[in-house]
Amino acid sequence: MDFNDQRVEYFFEATRLGGIRAAADHLDVSPSAISRQISQLEDELGAVLFERHRRSMIPTLEGNIVLEYYKRHKTEQETVITRLQEVKGIHRGHVGIVTGGGVIDDLLEASKIFSKQYPNITYNIDIHGTNDIVSAIVTDKAHIGIVFYSMPNPQLRVHRTSVQPLYAIAARGHPLANEKQPISFARLVQEKIIMPDISFGVRQILRDAEKKERCEISPYIQTNSFAVMVEFAIAGEGVTIQPKFSVRKEIENGSLVAIPIQQQNLEQAELHLITHQGRQLGIGPARLLDILANNMPAFAI
Repeated sequence: MDFNDQRVEYFFEATRLGGIRAAADHLDVSPSAISRQISQLEDELGAVLFERHRRSMIPTLEGNIVLEYYKRHKTEQETVITRLQEVKGIHRGHVGIVTGGGVIDDLLEASKIFSKQYPNITYNIDIHGTNDIVSAIVTDKAHIGIVFYSMPNPQLRVHRTSVQPLYAIAARGHPLANEKQPISFARLVQEKIIMPDISFGVRQILRDAEKKERCEISPYIQTNSFAVMVEFAIAGEGVTIQPKFSVRKEIENGSLVAIPIQQQNLEQAELHLITHQGRQLGIGPARLLDILANNMPAFAI
């Protein structure tokens, strides 16, 4: 059975963008051309590729098989191009990284090594919550993810794991800063807590701890900004809950202190370095992955 890869591309873009017209605008062709090419692809394959609705395109089982083929095909193309460039000594390319805000200092420290070795390879760093990080990796929108917490996922390959307990992070003048022993979870929930929404790993760990301890945190401030959480804590407006490495500089300069919390879920939280299971990374992303695994302070053994 033979089929046309350009038609597969049209089908992929129409599915990704949610419709024929959006794909036509993106590819700069007419909607009728997109529709015709997808119909011809279905004829070639002898399969219906999507359920036809007025406002959306939902792939069938056969359609998802074709979409997975296209993603693998594009990844293999990227790998071939990168390796050819490497052979020619060009050392060019692009790497996509997704992570949370608390990892940035450690990430930048390690990425300096990569930049010195490969000054012509560019990369982008997108800041997201845990759910969006995992989504970006499994849909191949990014090569490398650094996620503070994730449930086991067969679509993810974990390259490095580091146990990073969560601490109560408070200003030096905060009453908790005088605690000489780890505080209990029940003591923690009495404080004004500055925390992210449920799409973030820290909040997911706290949710599991709440269930286990049978008490609930009522957020004083909820935000999707790591910087906001840290600044409010420094100002003494409340307590945030983070791994110690994410506020290393603030602890060193004395503006924040980290108070241990005696709770199993918080004590056993983990940071993961992940890629998409089965995705063959090009030489550039693979080299950066290796450098991050071996040089990020948060992954130091």
